[in-house]
Amino acid sequence: MTTAAPGAEDGHADTPGDGSADTPLAEAFELLPDAVSISVAVRDADGRAVDLCLEYANAAARTGHVPGAAPAGGPCGTLWSRTRTAGDGVLAACLDVLNTGLPEHGVFTPARKGAHRTTDREYRAFRLRNDRLMLVLRTDRHARAPERTRPRPDGEDRSDDGSARERLRILADAGALLGASLDREATFDAVTGSVVPSLADGCLLYLADDTGHPVLAALAHGDPRRQRELRDLAEASLPHPDARDGVGAVIRTGRHERGTDVTRALNPSPHPGEGSRTRRRPSPAGPWLAVPVARSGTVVGAMVLVRSGAGRSPFTEEDVRLARELSCRATPAIENARHHTEQAEVARRLQESLLPRALPDVPGLELSALHHPGQKGTLMGGDFYDVFPSGPQDWTVTVGDVAGKGPRAAALTGLVRHTVRATGRSTTDPAALLRAVNAALLDEPPSTRRFCTTACATLRPDGSGTRLTLVLGGHPHPLLRRSDGTVVPVGHPGTLLGVVSEPRLRTVHHTLESGDLLLFYTDGVTEHRSNDVMLGEAGVHAVLARTPRASAEATVRLLAEEIAAYGPRAPTDDFAVLGVRVR
Repeated sequence: MTTAAPGAEDGHADTPGDGSADTPLAEAFELLPDAVSISVAVRDADGRAVDLCLEYANAAARTGHVPGAAPAGGPCGTLWSRTRTAGDGVLAACLDVLNTGLPEHGVFTPARKGAHRTTDREYRAFRLRNDRLMLVLRTDRHARAPERTRPRPDGEDRSDDGSARERLRILADAGALLGASLDREATFDAVTGSVVPSLADGCLLYLADDTGHPVLAALAHGDPRRQRELRDLAEASLPHPDARDGVGAVIRTGRHERGTDVTRALNPSPHPGEGSRTRRRPSPAGPWLAVPVARSGTVVGAMVLVRSGAGRSPFTEEDVRLARELSCRATPAIENARHHTEQAEVARRLQESLLPRALPDVPGLELSALHHPGQKGTLMGGDFYDVFPSGPQDWTVTVGDVAGKGPRAAALTGLVRHTVRATGRSTTDPAALLRAVNAALLDEPPSTRRFCTTACATLRPDGSGTRLTLVLGGHPHPLLRRSDGTVVPVGHPGTLLGVVSEPRLRTVHHTLESGDLLLFYTDGVTEHRSNDVMLGEAGVHAVLARTPRASAEATVRLLAEEIAAYGPRAPTDDFAVLGVRVR
């Protein structure tokens, strides 16, 4: 069987931890004693994983296949049971990993003879990019016959193959853990989990803050009691950046350090021994090793490995090399997670700046709004809403959607919103406001010009109710739910803004009575899908019809629940909803 590096079809390895130029993952996997396979998810019409098709298997996995089974491309359901109660349940575990995105670690006994091995097997399963799953099945090393090895060209014996393969296994497992998520906390936990228990009993990850002081980012230990003790010690000992040894020295110098008492690794004083006399100490800890977390010569933190209990063997030079390699592999994951978190925070704050901080208190009206940013990473959306006073008695309402995502869309969203507000100081005519928006969009350079849909309305309470003046610039019809439960669309379609110099805009007037509710929304609501079927205006209409007397807040909340329940996946597009109800 000819094997290729996983993900080679798109020009790069798709497995976590890739990036080691001198040890390609495919070659490393071939040397591992554990069975490593990568499979592609088979999903049903609802988007749930129901089977797997094997794409890659290393040498250890290929020797364990059922005789006659295709080594690649076949469904894994022919090898493993589908339910956890059927004896092994490894397929069910893998499907859970694909459907939830959460890695799984456990033990199973194959239900059928020949299905890989017939003894208890430890497994780890991780979801990779491009809808793939990595499964690592741990071999029983005592049951494995020693393999014959070819002599090296220089005649030197290769009796250390076992330890070399174990190191590769640890690195492969760590790569899978470190590539499983961009979430900050999950990544930090993966860093400590990558060395526990394979290389150490416990691990502490410290990252330097903006002032250079080490801050505990994650902690793990295989023994819950020891983990509590280690956390107590870490909370009582804040490493000092100028300490002559331990974490502070490792971050400052980029050199590793070893010792026999972990309290020295967490020295909170720049002077040796100072501070330890007053520090609360848990039960004695064994050997420790601290290695820098660095990238491109810049040290961003330190990883402290701990072997707990008396009589534990100290860390060797081989352990140091492996720990530093793990640290090097962990650093990009740490930096990516931190960068992703920073981008998400910037996007969140920018998105918030494009929306009102709070809806105003409008006499005689109930207001409720919802903005969903979608699930497209850190890209800002172009959906917005706004409510502001535009005269002694008038209130202007706008809901819109700028085409596209990202900084340009966000910039134009701000342009549209602030143009409406600025123009609203001199006129309450919604058509005039949208013409001003259209002119502002056309003034943008052609390379950045985008179109926009906007609904703009003016509300004015009078003796017979609330007077509504509404204009649509290519935007979906708002829906009006009368107090008797009748639901009707309002407004006439208009031209998209930012396309032509003279957009077609038609003004309509309605009188809203007590109990009437007007619901504005963007197309991210109606275009939310369940399989290939969109929620549509009919879906929004149905929610309003079921809630004839609901408040504005309750109506918006029930619509959000309908959107969440409509499809198996969360909405991928951003959307905005604004409900206005006459008291």
